[in-house]
Amino acid sequence: MDDTQRTYMAIDLKSFYASVECIAHDLDPLNANLVVADNSRTDKTICLAVSPALKQFGVPGRPRLFQVEQIVGKLNRARANQVAGRRLTKYSSINRQHLLNSPSLKIGYKVVKPRMNFYMHKSAEIYGIYLRFIEAKNIHVYSIDEVLMDVTDYLNSHDESPHTLAKNIIQQIQSETGITATAGIGTNLYLAKVAMDIVAKHIPADSDGVRIAQMDEHQYRKLLWAHQPLTDFWRVGRGYAKRLERLNLNTMGDIARCSLGSLSDENNEEILYKDFGKNAELLIDHAWGHESATLEDIKKYRSDDHGLYSSQVLMKPTSYDDGLKIVRGMSDNLALELVQKKVTTDRVGLIIDYDIKSLDVNSNYSGTIITDYYGRQAPKPAHTATSLSGSSSSSRELKEAFIEMFQQIVDKKMLIRRVTVTANHLIDEVEAEQKTDFKQISLFSDPEKEIVQDKKTKIKRKQDRKIQETILDLQKRFGNRNVILKASDLEEGSTTRERNNQIGGHHA
Repeated sequence: MDDTQRTYMAIDLKSFYASVECIAHDLDPLNANLVVADNSRTDKTICLAVSPALKQFGVPGRPRLFQVEQIVGKLNRARANQVAGRRLTKYSSINRQHLLNSPSLKIGYKVVKPRMNFYMHKSAEIYGIYLRFIEAKNIHVYSIDEVLMDVTDYLNSHDESPHTLAKNIIQQIQSETGITATAGIGTNLYLAKVAMDIVAKHIPADSDGVRIAQMDEHQYRKLLWAHQPLTDFWRVGRGYAKRLERLNLNTMGDIARCSLGSLSDENNEEILYKDFGKNAELLIDHAWGHESATLEDIKKYRSDDHGLYSSQVLMKPTSYDDGLKIVRGMSDNLALELVQKKVTTDRVGLIIDYDIKSLDVNSNYSGTIITDYYGRQAPKPAHTATSLSGSSSSSRELKEAFIEMFQQIVDKKMLIRRVTVTANHLIDEVEAEQKTDFKQISLFSDPEKEIVQDKKTKIKRKQDRKIQETILDLQKRFGNRNVILKASDLEEGSTTRERNNQIGGHHA
């Protein structure tokens, strides 16, 4: 069967983190107001998830904790204006149905701390359900709460429609875990994804409480060519949407029509290629509902310039000295990740975002000022990158490079709020070992000395890798990333120990 005849399915676990916590606390995700957030941090902490019930009251999916407080406070003031005496009772409820039945109750919500390991185990449990229907080779785990599947082989061997298959999987997940899921079905991966993201999540549930949307290219054009905003579509971010808006292209239909224009027309595909380069091809394909990539392509894909990065939003405005300690710890962990993945890098980068309070403590600042997503002003972030002497995973070499970059670009008078470290040009460590670097020899250099120095460098890198492998082995054996620490990790201001107890910036 050729790829144009294949059938794809996307499944998303509804408000996954919040739903898992609701069920763990014997609450109904569709009826309980719950927020997953670490309230031991500041109220500016980003909520990992909001339960479906609380979303129905108007709380967005990924707010900051103070925004939840503000929205709920505003809702309660509005409720008070609707009851006799314009006062709510002293009692509150997190139960949506109780709140709808008793207008004098205050809207309440439960805040629970993230437990990333718990969520990962639950996700693995649900992956096991997928495997009962679809072979692993036909499943791509897109994220902890979402999968893309090629269901063609299953449909060919079972007398079953794609809709029936999706419903069976969703009901099995609901039955075994209590978690609600939605599904999108399409004749290509893109259509399956947008059917789920845009259509299935917003249609009424069927009689069994299931939401499934299915579309081919013609249905896509009929249903979604006029849909706004463009950011609802897969792979269209705010930056892309703004650039398209400047071209007066506000819908997928606009982009499709633009691609048909001749060179004499105001809008034609050349203006897209001029603005978006080679990415214009994918944008035009998606506007028409086309997608040539298969699940097999995704699994085989390896970028020529892929990389690793780690970003840390700091709990408070942080000084230059403490920022340097944090960079040291992050460079060590980045090096460990390189060894764990058996890759090396020859180019690393550093990005430092300054806190908005930097402008208060340094009134003489004359550099560029930016406005962030929340409308607040802050100094422009500092960023740089540097090349290593060769492809390496040595924590010693990486740390030296990051310290040098930090000292070069960071303003000592500024307060730091976010640190990001990157490693690019990754290659397999075996390939790096075998790779010969041809260097132009200076007329004034001693070739023999350079050969000796290269040998010493290789020996040091092997020694460093051996130490890092031992650290990883100890961490795995004891199930604790803090089983072995450097003295600098114990200094006040270092965040390494705390970060080692987190997954994705949240408590494990």
